[in-house]
Amino acid sequence: MDYKSLVSAIKQNNIAAIYLLYGEETYQLRQIEQALIAGIVAPEDRDMNLIVFEKDPPPEELINTIETIPFLGGKNLIIVRGAALFSAGRKGSSGEVQDKTDAVTERLVQLFASMPAYSHVVFIATDKPDKRRKIYKAIEKNGVICEAAPLKGKALRNWLTERLREIKIKMAPEAQEHLLAAVSMMPQVSLDFLNNELEKVVLYTAGKSLVTRQDLTQILSSVPEVSIFTMVEALSQKQTPQAITLLREQLTAGEHPVRILALLARQVRQLWQAKELMHSGYGSREVAEYFKVPGFIGEKLVKQSQGFTRDKLQKAMLSLADADRSLKSSRTGPVVLEKIIIELCE
Repeated sequence: MDYKSLVSAIKQNNIAAIYLLYGEETYQLRQIEQALIAGIVAPEDRDMNLIVFEKDPPPEELINTIETIPFLGGKNLIIVRGAALFSAGRKGSSGEVQDKTDAVTERLVQLFASMPAYSHVVFIATDKPDKRRKIYKAIEKNGVICEAAPLKGKALRNWLTERLREIKIKMAPEAQEHLLAAVSMMPQVSLDFLNNELEKVVLYTAGKSLVTRQDLTQILSSVPEVSIFTMVEALSQKQTPQAITLLREQLTAGEHPVRILALLARQVRQLWQAKELMHSGYGSREVAEYFKVPGFIGEKLVKQSQGFTRDKLQKAMLSLADADRSLKSSRTGPVVLEKIIIELCE
């Protein structure tokens, strides 16, 4: 079951006895956990009936906790964070998984098949579980398993739309496009990061009826990935003063020149690749497919790449590689970045 379907089911009081949650998207994991707490344990009962382990308890203790009747009625919710119980088993000489299941763990597997009506247990795993393990199969058969994977493309856009509605923010379409385009260029988008930035927007735009792209650019100027994306847009339009201002803001904020260079190099590399793809007859849709990004991001890359010649982008990549060596060996300072920006704008 995916994250959205799971949260919807919980809110409709369709709650299973056992859950196994795992994945890289910690924001989703927390949201599911909070939805389960709200749906199972009344606020006045949480001191007694909400039991949280920060790591795997001994199986005997977990069994006893599950079987313990809740104090003054209600239901128990047992949450095991950092669960390693489902990690991959070792392989034997034959290549088969050696799934060591002692008597106590076997009893736990059996308990999953006949959970008491008054207890729910939630495992939040640190690693991707081994689906071949007997204990994993017991939850798959008798409970719910959900992977909280990073959102991409349309799913990310839908999340942003819903989150803006939840926090009661109206954001201009061009501002939303700018934000999505900037974060979609990141190797991986963290909803924790995006949610924190939206909370900043709430604070800085209190009383405004509409958040504009200019508001967003100012508020998120301290975020390197967003600032570098905005810088590349300025570069593609030959807006040298704005691009250098954005660079200096990052340096003033304490961002290391090598990290700025790495982010800028990634953006320039994508523009170069987009330029080469267009030269080979690809359209914006094929460019988006190549980079595995939404269609509007492909269009953005194509449009930005049109502001540069192939030779200029190739030369910029060579200059960035040389600057990387110089910065790491302390032969030069941040001024080398300004030089590259000026060259790109010429």
